[in-house]
Amino acid sequence: MPGYNDVSWHNPDILSPTLEALAREGVILEQNYAQPLCTPSRSALLSGRYPFHVGRQDDVLRPHMPTGLTLNVTLLPERLRSAGYSTHMVGKWHQGNCAPEYLPHHRGFDTFLGFWCGQVDHYNHSVQGALDFWDGDRALPELEGVYATSVFTDRAESIIKEHDASRPLFLYLPFQNPHAPLEAPAEYEELYPATMNAARRTYSAMVTALDDSVGRVVQALKDAGLYSNSVILFVGDNGGSVFSYTDSKASDGGNNYPLRGEKGTLWEGGTRTPAFVHSPLLERAGYVSHELIHITDWMPTLLRLAGASADGDPLDGFDQWPMLSAGQPSARTEMVYNIDEKLPNAALRIGDMKLLWGDNSGSSDWYPVLEALPNSSDRAPASARRSVRSSLGSLGDYPVYLFNVTADPTERLDLSSLMPETVQAMLERLLELSKELVPADVPFPDPRGHPVDGVWTTGWCEPY
Repeated sequence: MPGYNDVSWHNPDILSPTLEALAREGVILEQNYAQPLCTPSRSALLSGRYPFHVGRQDDVLRPHMPTGLTLNVTLLPERLRSAGYSTHMVGKWHQGNCAPEYLPHHRGFDTFLGFWCGQVDHYNHSVQGALDFWDGDRALPELEGVYATSVFTDRAESIIKEHDASRPLFLYLPFQNPHAPLEAPAEYEELYPATMNAARRTYSAMVTALDDSVGRVVQALKDAGLYSNSVILFVGDNGGSVFSYTDSKASDGGNNYPLRGEKGTLWEGGTRTPAFVHSPLLERAGYVSHELIHITDWMPTLLRLAGASADGDPLDGFDQWPMLSAGQPSARTEMVYNIDEKLPNAALRIGDMKLLWGDNSGSSDWYPVLEALPNSSDRAPASARRSVRSSLGSLGDYPVYLFNVTADPTERLDLSSLMPETVQAMLERLLELSKELVPADVPFPDPRGHPVDGVWTTGWCEPY
């Protein structure tokens, strides 16, 4: 999803009029947080659990990894289906594909159209040279050449049009745009100046294509008579990707300025994402909320709206509907950005204060929108790069940073040397939380998972 500086209500150079209208008519969430990467964020959204509680804290899932989102948790669509909802998924899964039990139509969705893995080509729908495009269990080679976002939008419109209005509807629509590979129809690229940085131009065009698709889905809800009783959530799953993961000298087109960092980091630019809620059911609308909300909060919030049970699995999220609907204070005062024992790094927020511990050196600067990335950046001065060092129990001795992210959301003033007692208290809290950590489940690729006849497969691992 777009980074902080990739939507028009933060950056007028981006053309996203539909999203901006929905946002401004609803509630813009300026302190919305997700995980630094897509697999962990999606696991948090669907399970209501912090990734470090389910072993998903370290990295994304690759197509031939013999694992998936643990079967020991009941997912949001499973709970909603039990409450009578018709449940549908269209788009990116990225929660494991080695066994059918890990796939969407076995995790609570009545139907699924989309891709299993993390990064398909938008036109030929392949990952690492093999097809990954599905309608349920059926591969879709016949759709080669059709822009994936158009396929997803067509299916979403069809689901809404054909929905039996006597049942409530849950539609999970995780578009791939504007995720790499950078590809957009020419009519969207032509909306942006040819003089732009090429990657930034295509990325921006992908956001505009996404904007048009969202408009079509909202219109479908209105045409079907469902809009008046709907709740529409738009939530980014991580910060914008500034640098390419496959070529460190190239740009992936995303931008989070003036926030620090990018996708894959615990800085605000990697975790504070664009989000809004839009609904005729809101008691108060048309304003910007600065209340704290985390991606784990959506599950208990939606279960409350659906009248569905939240009993059973422990949840890390909070019901935020009073905050979203009526402007009440956030239900949470503490938030774990992540605890990753493999990097290692961690970050914790309590009130206004944010503590970062561990190896947070990668992409740790500020990256303005430039004509030629990554030739330069807004570098942290030497004084801001120094930090105190402190031990986090058995996790070792690493740099620590402390910021007041309410007063200093761009993380330019490290307060760690000025507030040692706060640092120590937050480190102790991190150490306490780390005792609950489930080891990161990131196994080596398994050759059994290699594509067969040019198509990724399932059924070659034992689920757990």
